Amino acid sequence: MKATWTLGLVCLMAIVPLVAGGCKEAVLKAKGAKGYWAFDGSGATVVNGIGTNHGQVQGDLARTEGKDGQAVAFDGKGYVRIDTAPYLSAPAYTFAAWVNLSNTGDYQYIVWRGGPDFPEMTQCRNLDIWVTMEGTLAGLLDYKNDAEPRLHLVGAATVADGKWHHVALVNDGKTATFYVDGKQDGQDTLAGPLADNDFPLWIGARPGDVAATGVIDEVIFFDRALTPDEVAAMP
Repeated sequence: MKATWTLGLVCLMAIVPLVAGGCKEAVLKAKGAKGYWAFDGSGATVVNGIGTNHGQVQGDLARTEGKDGQAVAFDGKGYVRIDTAPYLSAPAYTFAAWVNLSNTGDYQYIVWRGGPDFPEMTQCRNLDIWVTMEGTLAGLLDYKNDAEPRLHLVGAATVADGKWHHVALVNDGKTATFYVDGKQDGQDTLAGPLADNDFPLWIGARPGDVAATGVIDEVIFFDRALTPDEVAAMP
């Protein structure tokens, strides 16, 4: 059974029904999550345990031991492509994942939602997290009003060190905030609503051959901004 927040109490008291195969899925759904990709199982399909937009492994990626159950081992080339869904353009959101990335000394990617081209034809990124050559988080976010300069969000904590780290990006409509291992890692003010697009999520890469080397697990998307306390309780 996968663990999250206060799973035991919730499951035993049956506050929410068990759906989509387990207690964690039920708790996440009750908390407003729309996407949960545990990366368990085998084969090319990556199942959304609480929704209908599933994913497909692109490239020769294998399952491996993860933070909780199985995960996907990224080889610096392949990625997981998750089908688009309207909730991925929510005006406020939280994206979270567990990562265990190697220190390659080069850029790596955790999540990209900016289309099939790099550089993009238009400024359309509304979810973007990469790892710098120094091993810290960074991202670019675009606005509906493309006259606004894109927001460059940066973190400080090292996440590419061969250890497990919980990373999250919270957009509450006013600020964008990185969290690493439950602690705020970087924040900036948003100038307005983020850009809309209908592109799929790429986990572990972006176009242009920038990809992760290591393991990613337990990807979750909420169509609301989690509070700092809620993020802190996730790792």
